[in-house]
Amino acid sequence: MLDQKLIRENPTFVEENLSLRGKVYKISHIHELTLKKKEIDIEISSLQSESKKLSKLIGQVIGKSQNNNSQELNDLKKKGNEYRIKISELEEKQRLLDKEVDDEINNLPNFPSKDAPIGKDESDNLQLKTWGDPLIKENIKSHWEIGESLNIFDSVKSTKISKSRFITLIGNGARLERALVNFMLDMHTKNGYLELMPPALVNSESLTGSGQLPKFSNESFKCSNDDLWLSPTAEVPLTAFHRNELIDPKQLPIKYVAYSPCFRREAGSYGRDTKGLIRLHQFNKVESIGFVIQVNL
Repeated sequence: MLDQKLIRENPTFVEENLSLRGKVYKISHIHELTLKKKEIDIEISSLQSESKKLSKLIGQVIGKSQNNNSQELNDLKKKGNEYRIKISELEEKQRLLDKEVDDEINNLPNFPSKDAPIGKDESDNLQLKTWGDPLIKENIKSHWEIGESLNIFDSVKSTKISKSRFITLIGNGARLERALVNFMLDMHTKNGYLELMPPALVNSESLTGSGQLPKFSNESFKCSNDDLWLSPTAEVPLTAFHRNELIDPKQLPIKYVAYSPCFRREAGSYGRDTKGLIRLHQFNKVESIGFVIQVNL
């Protein structure tokens, strides 16, 4: 998420960097919102300061006066009440404006890496490294043909259970998946990762914190009666495990690993790589996450 202060103080710089993605971004509306937010923040802070001074003055008047119903004291209390009402009104405006600013900024991408080449499409990408030699043979069977001939998964019968793009693992296929999950969990825990088994349902704030919302809302499954979504990846609950916490640097690094079922609509990818085990709506994954101190050299 881009820094509000950066947008407020240098909108041209933000627009120029975002435009390196090959699309023109105009953020004048967001810039105006951040300026309004700053003005309200300053006004609330000023009123709170005055209110504290007034409260102290009221205390002094009460301490010196024998009459707690004097005109001076009543005027001061009236003024204090006016401060509280005004602060309350501004805080409501602040709350609504905070949400609007966050919603707008959440729809902006991050700056592209300075090392990323500027180009029109993927054909301008630079190949940095290759590994292995491509297998060039005729009549090579696809993975779904091999899987079905070995009877280790079935996609046709799975449509009767749910719909297309779900898979049922069978026999050795199910055993292989279970073995791979255990293998990856054991390997990570032996290397200092703490295993977690998080919920498969996550709330909107958790998805926003990991960058899944709002960008991938159309590719996620949402429960209609709750603010809960089927997790698209264990990255979401693992990163949310310490959401809104300040972690003591002495505790770092903190390393977690988790297995989770993952659910994605894969919106927009219909017709591309949708056979077999590719582009499924549900799949299993082992995810590792580390909370570390970044050192810029």
